[in-house]
Amino acid sequence: MVTMTPHRMLPIVLFDTSVASNNLGDEIIMDAVERIVRQTLPDAYAFRVQTHDAISDVSRAIAGRCALGIVGGSNLLKSRMRSRPLWKLTLRDALVLRNIVLLGVGYQYYDETRPSAYTRWLLGRILHRGAIHSVRDEYTKTKLAGLAHKVVNTTCPTLWELTEARCAAVSVARARAVVALLTYYAPKPDIDRALLDELACRYEKIYFWPQQFEDLAYLRSLGDYPVEVIPPSVAAYTEFLDREPVDVVGSRLHGGIRALQRGRRALVVAIDNRAPEIARDTGLPVVARTDIPAIRRWIEDPSPVRLRLPTPAIDEWRAGLVRAATAA
Repeated sequence: MVTMTPHRMLPIVLFDTSVASNNLGDEIIMDAVERIVRQTLPDAYAFRVQTHDAISDVSRAIAGRCALGIVGGSNLLKSRMRSRPLWKLTLRDALVLRNIVLLGVGYQYYDETRPSAYTRWLLGRILHRGAIHSVRDEYTKTKLAGLAHKVVNTTCPTLWELTEARCAAVSVARARAVVALLTYYAPKPDIDRALLDELACRYEKIYFWPQQFEDLAYLRSLGDYPVEVIPPSVAAYTEFLDREPVDVVGSRLHGGIRALQRGRRALVVAIDNRAPEIARDTGLPVVARTDIPAIRRWIEDPSPVRLRLPTPAIDEWRAGLVRAATAA
């Protein structure tokens, strides 16, 4: 494990994607990000600043005094950073913020347009010019070519601890119960009913975890499915996974990854660019939304989880962050 040599308390700003977020998946991401930062920079004093809402003068002043910034995970980037971005940066922020290092950040969606002049200016100004930046997939790495000093594909930070030994501890046996995960903002009622019908046929009991507030209403709009709802918090979901021998199937990427972290079988049903891109790099169990036969095969014929982690890139990013912190 790479750690910085303790010589002083380093003030850094941690851009928190879970604050002002309506998605509990951002808490799962930040849990991994905080752990990585603590391991790599144990002497850093981290101030928190939100990404999903505009920051105040107080937050901007604090961030401006910090020697280093780290923004972790989530799909914060796009080619048009001025048009409804998830990372709510203003022109005033761009004039103050500096030396920000990316950690497992991704593109908001597939976008074949070239980054705009404003996006190039913004990222060129706020990103650390000497550090190594980490992105979650090869697509994002390609989009950032020429916009940052050096970019490495480290996959999502939530996967970093899913080493060969941790994957070997993931259950291979098919469970008798399943947790279903749905995404309200990408509704496909007929397809999602087909998924729920398949789970009802293959499992004795169905649980449901609402990763976003509206997920439960969407589930109920699909029909009268006999499900038991897990309380809507990451803590409750984690405790449930630790307690109950279940499989997890559905379209919530980080709900599925959390299950793998806790040793449960999980299959992510892809609804956008995130899961397929990560699966292409790592072998994360992902299936197309319409491929019910593939879902059935995964349920009926369990196989060990084998992820390909980009360990050299992860180590390179950690070492680069230590160098940037030491030089700050």
